[in-house]
Amino acid sequence: MGKKKGITSADIRYQRLLKREEGRRRSKGVELVPSGYVPVLVGMTEQEEMERFLIHTEHFKHPSMVILLEMAAQEFGYDQQGILKIPCDANHFQRVVSFVKEKKKS
Repeated sequence: MGKKKGITSADIRYQRLLKREEGRRRSKGVELVPSGYVPVLVGMTEQEEMERFLIHTEHFKHPSMVILLEMAAQEFGYDQQGILKIPCDANHFQRVVSFVKEKKKS
């Protein structure tokens, strides 16, 4: 008789540990970023609140995103500390991201 493949008590404990750690991070105001994504703050001025986006790393290869990254480098320099900031209207940025996603699908 072969061993049954299934969930072990160690698997259950590990899942509980992950959920507990995720809960701690969220309670401290730290959001988890999924693997393969980069958090980005987008906005035109310091007076307006910048909007946060999660962008898949593959999208940064698209020429439209490269232009936005070049704008960020001109505005903030190449040595930005912390989250990446892009000086762009949030609605325009959302349209660019949607366009890039559509091009990726086709």
